[in-house]
Amino acid sequence: MSGTNAPNPDDVLKKAQQLWAKNKIDEAHQICATCLRANPNHGPLLHFFAGILEKKGNIFGALKHLEFACKSPAPQNQYFLDLAALMIRQNMFMESQNVLNVAMKRDPGDSEIQSQLAHVLILNGFFDQGVKLFNHVLSETPGDWQRWDLYARTIAKSSRPAQAGALFDQALEVAHAAANKPTTSITPPQNSDLARLEMNRAEHLKTIGDIEGCKTAVRTAIGHSRYHARAWTELASLKAFGDEDFTMVETMIRSDQTKLSNSDLQHLYYALGLAHMTRGDGKLAMGYYVKANRLQRDQINYDEGLTLGYLKHLPEYFTPEIIAQHALTENGDEQQFIFIVGMPRSGSTLLEQILDQHSDAFGVGEIRTMPNLVKRIYGELFPSQPIHEKFLTDPKRLEFLAKAYRAEVLRTLPPEAIRNGKGPRYIVDKMLGNFVSAGLIAMAFPNSKIIHSRRDPIDTAFSCFTHFFGDGHKHLCDLREIGRFYLSYRDLMAYWETILTPEQLITVDYEKVIDDLEGEARRLIEFLGLGWQEACLEFYATKREVRTHSALEVRKPVYRSSMERWRPYQDDLVPLFEELGVQPD
Repeated sequence: MSGTNAPNPDDVLKKAQQLWAKNKIDEAHQICATCLRANPNHGPLLHFFAGILEKKGNIFGALKHLEFACKSPAPQNQYFLDLAALMIRQNMFMESQNVLNVAMKRDPGDSEIQSQLAHVLILNGFFDQGVKLFNHVLSETPGDWQRWDLYARTIAKSSRPAQAGALFDQALEVAHAAANKPTTSITPPQNSDLARLEMNRAEHLKTIGDIEGCKTAVRTAIGHSRYHARAWTELASLKAFGDEDFTMVETMIRSDQTKLSNSDLQHLYYALGLAHMTRGDGKLAMGYYVKANRLQRDQINYDEGLTLGYLKHLPEYFTPEIIAQHALTENGDEQQFIFIVGMPRSGSTLLEQILDQHSDAFGVGEIRTMPNLVKRIYGELFPSQPIHEKFLTDPKRLEFLAKAYRAEVLRTLPPEAIRNGKGPRYIVDKMLGNFVSAGLIAMAFPNSKIIHSRRDPIDTAFSCFTHFFGDGHKHLCDLREIGRFYLSYRDLMAYWETILTPEQLITVDYEKVIDDLEGEARRLIEFLGLGWQEACLEFYATKREVRTHSALEVRKPVYRSSMERWRPYQDDLVPLFEELGVQPD
């Protein structure tokens, strides 16, 4: 479209914003796409269109159009901030840092750019630089409660979280001061903001094992705003729901739905499900779990055929011959890793904490370093395309993957993990989804170890269905889909167990760990070639942060109550049984 009849892009942008406000996303998408074909360098329209694409689930398109907006004739700082933020949401931390560095060169005095760059520097392992930049920003704007909150959350997620508690206290103190004495320079926090800050602090307290402090913070958050739905989910997970809490949440769902988003309702349904389960009322619990999962499933874009097809065809690429012929050669002096893989809710955190108690191992939790690097170096859904066969046999790509993984993980280790200038003998990576990359891991790190954490399929699926995953587990919202995914995962793991050596891969069953903790712990330590240490049996005494859905359970000695928890809900699980092909006795 061109010439005098072409619509003005500013007018199109205004119209698209009006359509967006009316939730007419498809119409807004259409008029923006049409106009951009004639005006491909219009920054504001590119920026807005990127938001539409993200809303529709086209993340790659959103990233591309934000990059175009940043390269437009008169780019605004917000374009760079939004591109960096989207990259962070996709766990593209180094790419985000690069974008913010460019933005800083353009406008070195922008405090928001400085804050976001400080945030990313710390997450990328450049701790001292990030702290220095945060301190500079806050010396200029000491009353900015939002930046204090970002600083606290960043430190809490970093390799050195010791100061996070004091920073959260400072953020809340500054926020309350801003609320009580508003100024023209700082936007005062609303009650919902204060609730969010308290929940951020509560999350940190849970990771360090301060359960009572966590409960107090959650209650305080609810006191600020009962509509902060995440607080109710956390309260239920802490097993602290009382009679008045049931009444309040049920009343909100019944009477205040206009004040609640679908995401809020999802949280509240999960909270009631867990709270009723804790009280032993299975019928009510499952009813709420079904509602919560249905809401979540309606909000996500999950291509089951694509996902299961990808898992099915992985063995065609990673043949024994390919792995043997193209694996890197290690001399034994390189940093080695332990990759714990499997399904969520399979007992993996227990295994990580057992290993973490050993002086020669250090757990770094569920880090996305491997999947991010595979995506960056090999592309989306690698391997699934003809070109990927060539990538798979490219030694330079594999060497770059191994080198980059080592560098990124070592850079983010906390000081206590470094002894005599060296990292621990083994670093434990508990990103369970790495089970899809077991073949690539065996090629890149032939001397490292893979531990398959396995649990009874019904227990695994039931636990997944009754836990709130807000971090992208798209296949865990429907009983039939969970069952089909489990079978695909099981088949792939059976293949890895067939082609990888006993020195590379071991399978540990959760039930066996519960029945014989010491025997299975010794078996694990022997597999690693380490000497036995009694501390491995005292995993629950850990003083380190635990950032998983099992943060509460893992601080307790082993217990059997998590086995066959599905029995009282058997009638509701028929779709799962049918997909798994089991008939419970």
